[in-house]
Amino acid sequence: MTVTEVDNGRPASRKFLWLATGIILVAGIYSGAWFVAADQIEKRLPAYLAEKQASGLGGECTDLEVRGFPFRIGLFCDKVRLDDTRHGASASFGALRTAAQVYQPGRAVVELDGPAEIRVSPGVSVSADWTLLRASLAATLSGLDRTSIAYDNLTGTVRSPLMGKGVGFGASHGEVHLRQTGADLDASLSVEKLDLRPEEGPSLAPPANVTADLTVSGKAEWLQGASVAPHMLRGTKGELRQLTLDAGEGMTAKLSGPFSVNDQGLISGEFALTLVNISTWRENLVKAIPEETDLINNVANVLAALAAGKNEATVKLNVRDGTAFLAFVPIGVLPAL
Repeated sequence: MTVTEVDNGRPASRKFLWLATGIILVAGIYSGAWFVAADQIEKRLPAYLAEKQASGLGGECTDLEVRGFPFRIGLFCDKVRLDDTRHGASASFGALRTAAQVYQPGRAVVELDGPAEIRVSPGVSVSADWTLLRASLAATLSGLDRTSIAYDNLTGTVRSPLMGKGVGFGASHGEVHLRQTGADLDASLSVEKLDLRPEEGPSLAPPANVTADLTVSGKAEWLQGASVAPHMLRGTKGELRQLTLDAGEGMTAKLSGPFSVNDQGLISGEFALTLVNISTWRENLVKAIPEETDLINNVANVLAALAAGKNEATVKLNVRDGTAFLAFVPIGVLPAL
């Protein structure tokens, strides 16, 4: 090797050395910053939750740990508990797992294990469990912009003094999607194989599929603040674009139209209702609610007359302060929200 060849190789060697040194330095700074951030989260989050208890909203994340190095960061807890003394509500869940990319912290995935116990004053309780509950979140500096929740094999029971005995529920799969659209909140949901039954006894009807798509006017703030209150729907209005129920055996129902909820939680609105397979609806409802046989037959006869002999009808359903009318016939009272 000549002197010239040795001299020509030195600049390349120096560049490689500087590059390697820079990579090691950046990696060291990044690693240190990640672990400092993780340590701060582990120290400050419990203190923050304890501080919020003074204002009536607190929680606990037992055995809190931050994981995900090097490219993710997420919270892991063995159990989660939430308390809202302002509204007399509390909830407890199983393990929590979250993950967000370090370079995109506003987007996160959350998994929550059951069982869950939720209590809301006065005397309302929900017990539930599932095989998978996962949520994806997209947040900005002002709060959540949109979120999606999906679950598999959900089962549970709702108990309330107003219902007497508890009501059991189940679903093989379900999804909920929420997003801000200007000042409004868009919501859509789907439930597959929804099963409702008494706490002790057989199902009220075969499992059904339910989908809904609606907008609540001026309530994007709910998502921004991620707040939930027992009577939050009171004083609201919006548009139900479609609510669909597929009860099997060719029985389907579709409902759409504007709605409003007054300060007492009573619903009002003018809806278009489409009912398919009226005769089978009649037979199944009479079996499920024999004490309402006369009302069911009267409604079915009105629908059959409006359908001009067909087994499908589209009618206008008026709801005034919680009471539903088909033509001039009251067909039911909706519970206050």
